[in-house]
Amino acid sequence: MILPRSPLDSLSVQAIAEKLATGELSITELLQACFQRIELREFQVRAWTYLDMDHAQQQATVWEQKLQQEGSQILETFPLLGVPIAVKDIFATLEMPTGWGTEIYRNRYMGYDAAIVSKLKAAGAIILGKTVTTELATAAAGPTANPHNLAHTPGGSSSGSAAAVADGMVPIAMGSQTMGSILRPAAYCGIFGFKPSFGLISRYGMMPVAPVLDHVGVFARCLNDIHRLLTVLIGADSRDPDCQTTKQTFAFKATSLSVRSTKDFQSIRLGLIKTSHWQQTESIAQSRLMQAITVLRQADIRVDLVALPANVDPYWNIVQTLCAHGLYQNHGALLSKAPDRCSPLLRDWLQWGKSISADTSQQACRWRYRYREQLRPIFAKYDAVLSPVTLGPAPLGLANTGSPIFCGLWTLCGLPALNIPLGKTVDGLPLGCQLVGSLYNDQKLLEIAHQCWAILSPVFGEITLPPVSFLTDEGIKQCQSHYGFEFSPGYS
Repeated sequence: MILPRSPLDSLSVQAIAEKLATGELSITELLQACFQRIELREFQVRAWTYLDMDHAQQQATVWEQKLQQEGSQILETFPLLGVPIAVKDIFATLEMPTGWGTEIYRNRYMGYDAAIVSKLKAAGAIILGKTVTTELATAAAGPTANPHNLAHTPGGSSSGSAAAVADGMVPIAMGSQTMGSILRPAAYCGIFGFKPSFGLISRYGMMPVAPVLDHVGVFARCLNDIHRLLTVLIGADSRDPDCQTTKQTFAFKATSLSVRSTKDFQSIRLGLIKTSHWQQTESIAQSRLMQAITVLRQADIRVDLVALPANVDPYWNIVQTLCAHGLYQNHGALLSKAPDRCSPLLRDWLQWGKSISADTSQQACRWRYRYREQLRPIFAKYDAVLSPVTLGPAPLGLANTGSPIFCGLWTLCGLPALNIPLGKTVDGLPLGCQLVGSLYNDQKLLEIAHQCWAILSPVFGEITLPPVSFLTDEGIKQCQSHYGFEFSPGYS
């Protein structure tokens, strides 16, 4: 049985703020819409590892009182006031357990908030709960399904965050990327996923995989929501050695993104980088990207085919080496302490990382800076580059979260990157492409993405939520058992 969706499920953060300001919507009403969507879909999607609706409602009551007392001007001070948000379960949260996607740390409380969680709370956001991650954000997949087709993966490792946003459970969610864990799930789930430049957002309180590659990232259904979120999250933090004031070298404007006049499109120059992995991509992914380029060119945006420098193309080996070495350095003790509680895939990663010498890792890390320099002439000529983001639509089954191979170079170089949705296949599976900017020009990249989306969305369609399937009584009971609170099926 398919039920109608609540109109509140698809609200952007900007729309939420406008409705709160006019009194058209209350924070409690917004939370109830999120809760009801979760009640209807969580048994199928399984995006969450922990939910605390009581605590969320308590926070909503506090913020509603402040809004009533101080009026709508409070929204200028608290840009995320009342906004429900999901946090990937690798970020420390004071009131909620942080399990890192493994039974080894299940129900563990860290006793403090990660830097991003503190900033979200300070901006007025309401943390609904923690979302599913793959094992140590690297290995075995969790139970999360793709909201658009439950038989397919949502991608990983930020599986739950991407699925929760794509399904309309929350408007925005936090994730992380070490290889392709923001952009790939965003592409598979048909939403925007943004990985900022390396070092712009503090990773304090985030589980480390490979610190030379680890990035905080965000998911949303609206580009302006990503922009608003970044104005809250970007900033130096002495607790993260890679998040220093020297990295804040660009002006990130607090104003919303806007579409320029069509005559300004002629000034945008984009490069298309296929890499040597192009032939591995499915034909539908190739044809959809080339169709998008045709649409952009018809709007007078220049798009040129650009070749990577020859010695940059082997980047994938470098990325995997750094990931494996970092994973072993941070989690290698599990091989002796809890080998039976690690998946075979995790043990393989850790064993591989153990075999990598410090010298080999340091050499691999040096290539990162060489690649940055060799890419500099490309970004001097082009405002941004387009690239495939995945090998195709989401793979069938939940065990295989897909390949991050097209995301690896940009992660390695620390460049800002964004997934732009490009409609769906005939089977209803989303497709996307990757837009990449130069280092620390995140603002410019988002502005270009906004222009491109204004051109592409009329052709490929706006982001839409999957339909709601009614849960069986047995499904509701399982949800109640798993989360420890009662579910009431259907909208009130």
